[in-house]
This record gives sequence, C-alpha cells and structure tokens, in this order.
Amino acid sequence: MPNTVLILEDSKTQALIIAGLFEKNGFKADFSHTRDDALHKLGTRGYALLVLDVFIGEENTLDHLDLYRSAAGDTPLAIMTAGRRDMPLAGSQALNKARRAHVDFLLPKPFDLNDIHQICAEAERIRRRKGPTKRILVIDDDAYTRIIYRSYLEEEGFYVAESTSVEDALVRLEITRVDAILIDLIMPGVGGMTGIKVIAATWPNVPIIAMTGYAQNPENLEKAISRGAVTALTKPFTKEVLVSELKRALSDDRIVEI
Repeated sequence: MPNTVLILEDSKTQALIIAGLFEKNGFKADFSHTRDDALHKLGTRGYALLVLDVFIGEENTLDHLDLYRSAAGDTPLAIMTAGRRDMPLAGSQALNKARRAHVDFLLPKPFDLNDIHQICAEAERIRRRKGPTKRILVIDDDAYTRIIYRSYLEEEGFYVAESTSVEDALVRLEITRVDAILIDLIMPGVGGMTGIKVIAATWPNVPIIAMTGYAQNPENLEKAISRGAVTALTKPFTKEVLVSELKRALSDDRIVEI
C-alpha cells in the first residue's frame, strides 16, 4: 500500500478529520484505534507513512516506539499530540521526547492542510531515497550558501533539510529527525551563537558544526566550540573539507537519551 497512511488515533471523529487532510494530498487512509491493531496491520502490509497519536487512552505511544519501529521498518513515522488538560506540560514534553527519539515528523494539534502537505512531500522524498540515510540540517540565512552546501551533501548521499534561522528550524514540522546540524554563526533573530545552545537542548547528542565568514574574529570559532559545537569552519570551505568534517562528527558514538 505505497500511497496509504496508517493513522493510530483512538478518537474515530479525529481519525476521520485527519484522514480527510491526507486524502486531499493524494494519500489513502487506514485506521487503527489500539496499539495491537496498529502493530498487526504494520506486520501484514506496507505503508507510505505511519501517524501515531501520543495519547491512546491511558497509554503513551512514545513508550512503545521500539515496537512501532520494528514493525514499520523504513516507513517514516509522525507523532501528533494536543497534550492533556490534566497534564499541562505533557504535550510539549511529548514533542521533545519524540524529537530526541528521532521521530521523522511532529504534528502538534491542531494542524491544517498545509502542515499535512509538508509532511506528505517530505515523506515522498524520503521514500524515493529507498533506504535509511544520514539527515543533515543546514541553518543559514543565505539562500545561495544553502544551495551550495545542499548540493555538496546530496552528491555524497546525505538527506538535507534547510532552514533560514534557528527559529524556523524549531517550528518546521518536517524537520524533526536529524543526525547532524550545520549552523551559521551570524544570522538574524536568535543567531547561531545562542542557537547552538538552543539546538543542543532540542537535539541532544546530535553533532553541531558551526560556520562563519568572519575569519578576522577567531574568538567566534572558539566560543562556538565552547557552547557545544564539535568543530567550527571558516567560510568559504571546499566540499572536501565539509564532507570530511561531517563524516568525522558522525563517526563518533553518540547515545540518544529519551
């Protein structure tokens, strides 16, 4: 079922509404209302996307992610949640837990057709790559720079996501699971220097490579490393340098804590 999404949602009304959004994006929808039924379906057929609500009755889906991953194989996985009134912090904590567990996409409720469109487009992009690959997030406000780095990395087989700022990276639904992050130090808004600390808290144990074009201020590079970057590169740098540093950062054994 290559164009079908499996939705785990205990509310039948909510499941139908969500299915309608996916159907408007060209996907068929299949439903499960319990963990056992969802695992059974995953074991008997293939899906283009698996969408899991965090709270199914009294159960937290995130506690059983390993079961879903094992049953779903390489199928991209999205987590959706609206939180719980009796647990005010549960929603945000669930989203952070999902991010740290390398879930592919986040869908905080309420979401709309445009949000689903982003998820569908990225799920299709992942499917076309046919198999797992390292995902690199490039955060830089300069479009030309992002194009160049994306070209370098995709030529080496990496999956690349882009953001224009730290703020943008944190709200984009399709940027959730990343294996390494390249971040420019001089950007509008939060900026890269403060952004390194924000990113390190959001994606613990994911290597961060800082970049800057201001070579005349070496203190910036040292400060970036002291704040959590594994290395810092001075622009412009060659494809060989970027790929070498990235592979070195990815080669370190890192334990993901949930």
